Amino acid sequence: MPTYGKVTSATITELKKIVGPEHVVWGESIPSQYAYDAGTKKEGLRYPEILVFPGSAQAVAAILKMANNHLIPVTPRGGGSGLAGGAVPLNGGIVLDLRRMNKIVHIDPEARYMVVEPAVRTIDIQQAANQQGLLYAGDPCSSDDCVIAGNIATNAGGNRAIKYGVTGDQVYELEVVTPQGEIVTLGGRLKKNSTGYGLVKLIAGSEGTLGIITQVTIKLQKLAPLLPNFLAVFPSLTSAISLVGALLEDTVIDPISIELIDRQTVLDLERYCQEKIFDDYTGDCLIIQFEAYTQDGLQKKWDELQKKCNIYGCHRVYAVDGEKIWPARRAWGKAIEVDHPVGVSEDIVVPVDQIASFVGQLEALIREFHFQFRMAGHAGDGNMHIRIVPGEVPVDEWPAAVKKFREKLYTVTYDLGGRLSGEHGIGLKRKEILRGIINPVELALMQAIKKAFDPNYILNPGKIFDMTSPAINNTDTVGLR
Repeated sequence: MPTYGKVTSATITELKKIVGPEHVVWGESIPSQYAYDAGTKKEGLRYPEILVFPGSAQAVAAILKMANNHLIPVTPRGGGSGLAGGAVPLNGGIVLDLRRMNKIVHIDPEARYMVVEPAVRTIDIQQAANQQGLLYAGDPCSSDDCVIAGNIATNAGGNRAIKYGVTGDQVYELEVVTPQGEIVTLGGRLKKNSTGYGLVKLIAGSEGTLGIITQVTIKLQKLAPLLPNFLAVFPSLTSAISLVGALLEDTVIDPISIELIDRQTVLDLERYCQEKIFDDYTGDCLIIQFEAYTQDGLQKKWDELQKKCNIYGCHRVYAVDGEKIWPARRAWGKAIEVDHPVGVSEDIVVPVDQIASFVGQLEALIREFHFQFRMAGHAGDGNMHIRIVPGEVPVDEWPAAVKKFREKLYTVTYDLGGRLSGEHGIGLKRKEILRGIINPVELALMQAIKKAFDPNYILNPGKIFDMTSPAINNTDTVGLR
C-alpha cells in the first residue's frame, strides 16, 4: 500500500476554516460507525484520522485541493449502506461525509427532471417524484437508507432495472469535484449527447475513486396510476426461472420487476418480519410487478399473466400487498444474517438466458460442499444475490471449504458470461477476487483511467484495485486513533 501524508494540527486548522469547527471531528471523538460500512461491520474497524462534514461543492473542492497538495487520502461517504467496503477509510486520512448536502434543489414536472444534492435518500426522491405524479425509476433494495450519490457510485440496479435501467440510466447531469479540487459539470439534460467521451457513464460505477458527486440532475418518468404486485409459486427454482424469459418477451404484461426468492428465504423473511406475508409456502417464488393505466388494462395484463403462469407449471399466482412484500424483500440480507450469521454473500450477475444454467450449477456445488444457500435474485436482469451458509459443515472447516467453493462458483459465473458484481461494486471486499479473475488488459485500462483522474491516488484509495504512490513522510502528527 502507498504511504500517504498524515493529518496534522495544521491540517485540522485548515479544515476548520473550510467547513467551520463544528463540522470537524477527530481522534477519540470519531464515532465507530465511520470505521466500517454495512458490508464490513464484522471485519475489523478502520478509523479515519479526521471526519469532515462539508456543506457545499465549494467546501468539497477546498478539502480535496488541500488533501491533494498534502497527499492525504480522502474517503467519501454517503449513507454508509454499501456492501463492499467502499466507504471504509482503508488508509486513514479524511472521511468526507456528505450528509449536510441533502436538499432537493428543484423539480420540474413538465420537463420531468429533478436536481438533488448527493446525500438525498433514494426513498425521498421517489416520494417527491410521486407527489408530482412522476416516477423516479431507480429502486435499490436499500432505498430507506441509501443516498443518490452512493447509488451512482455503485451504479445500483434494483427492482425496476429490467424496464428502466440501472441508476446510471436515470442520470442526465453530474456536478463532480475532481481529486485536484476542481468543480466540473458533466453530461447535460439531453435526450442524446455524442460530444466526446461519456464521462457521466464513467463516473457511474466508479465507487468514489474518480471524483466526488456534489449535485445530480435525474430523469423522471410518468407515474402509472396502478402498480399491482403478484406472487407466482413454483415447485422448483428451475421452473420459476423458466417463466422469466417469457415474461420479458411478453409485450402485454411488460413487467417492471421480476424477483426470484427461494422457499427457505420465504420462511426466513416471515420469521424476521414477525408477520404473515406469503400465503403459500409450497415452493419457490417470483414477485412480479407491472404498470397499468386503466382497470381494463390491468385486467388484460392479469389474464395474460395467469395464462403464462399456467403454461410454465406455476402452482398458484395471486395478488399481494406491495406494502408488505417489498419491505420484506428489502429486508432479505438482514433477515438471512439473523438466522445465519456465519456465511458469505454474493452479488453475481449472469446473462438472463443463463440464469437456469447458473442456478443448476450452484445447486450442484451446494450439494458437493454440503452447504446451504438463500437467494433473492433480480431475475429480470440476471443479478443473483446469494447467501452461502455452512449447512452441515463444521464452523472450523468453513473458511477453507468456502474458499474452494467460491473459486468454483466464480469459474462457473465467468464461463456463463457473468461477472463478479451486478450492483454492489467491488470496493474493498472483492478486489482480491477481482484481481484473480479480470483480464490484465482490462485492469490496466482501469488503472490508467484512475491515474489520469487522480495522479496522486488520494481519492478512495484501495478500492476496486490497488495502485502505487510516492511515499510521503510527515512527522507533525496529532494524537489520533
